[in-house]
Amino acid sequence: MVQLLDAAGCGNVADLAGREAGELHAALLKANEHLQLHSTIPTAEKIATWIDEARELQEDGQTDAYGLVNFEYDPDVLEMIAASPVAVPVSGKSLAAKGVPVTAIPEAILLTAARGDISIRATVKGLKKSKDAVQPATTASSPSSYVNQISFAKRKKEKVNLDRLRSTAEFLDPNIENAFVEDKSKAEDRLSLLRAALPATNRGVAPDSRRYIRGVLHSHPRSVYWGAWFTIACHFFIPAGILAAVALLLKDNGTPSFAWVPEWFLAFPLGVFIWGFLYLTVGYAASCRICGQRCFVPKNCLKNRKAHHIRLLGYVLSLALHIVLFGWFRCTFCGTPVRLKQ
Repeated sequence: MVQLLDAAGCGNVADLAGREAGELHAALLKANEHLQLHSTIPTAEKIATWIDEARELQEDGQTDAYGLVNFEYDPDVLEMIAASPVAVPVSGKSLAAKGVPVTAIPEAILLTAARGDISIRATVKGLKKSKDAVQPATTASSPSSYVNQISFAKRKKEKVNLDRLRSTAEFLDPNIENAFVEDKSKAEDRLSLLRAALPATNRGVAPDSRRYIRGVLHSHPRSVYWGAWFTIACHFFIPAGILAAVALLLKDNGTPSFAWVPEWFLAFPLGVFIWGFLYLTVGYAASCRICGQRCFVPKNCLKNRKAHHIRLLGYVLSLALHIVLFGWFRCTFCGTPVRLKQ
């Protein structure tokens, strides 16, 4: 709702205090019609209470964005920052190895824009800073302290490969093969292949054509390709299986108009289970290389304006058809082009 208020022109308390309830309610409706940020819009009476609260905050001298407080210059915060070590990023693999779910990681607090009071505990006594090792100096609540234990855990240092070390004379000698240059060229070749397709792949194809293979190379192209086929099969067999099952039931009940239904129609209901199983095992797991969103799973959210979409077919089936026909696709959610061929 704060994002919607900002879209309607209310970026802080002063802006909100200067608006009228009816006019702001109409502005929120118009902004939400375009942005679709919220399922329901509060009533004009509720907005009027917001405006009254904003005017009270304005009288108290709080004109920042909806009562946000800047704790950056608080003495306790300055003491905590001075004694704190450098932040160490925690990889997803480390969290998975420790069994830490995503829900256990607390949301970070911006000290320059905090809502209300925050609890600060700084420990300075007995702190010995070392150039070789960095120790945590803060004591936090239970969820964040658990993450801190992981982030400051001693990591195994990688050993230097002595075979890759060369003297300056060897490096400058043109008669000695330089392994570093070879490794660099191989890395550049892999990077160029990841970014763009080989020239032979698009030879004779216009760049503005849909048959022009474009985008970054997917790490699992086969799973995405077969997932597209299984998704198309499910879209066909599910309605066909329902109609065939109804027709067979009506024939068994002795309905004269359905006496023509053959017994092999039973293959359509069976196909629903077969192709549905293949979709759940292969198609459901196929995801975009960039944003990680599942390609063939329908979601009720805003789609990228470049997403593949055909009326009456939706986004998922249109994406699957595009992959099968052209060998590349644009992600429905991030819009990044991804190719399945080198």
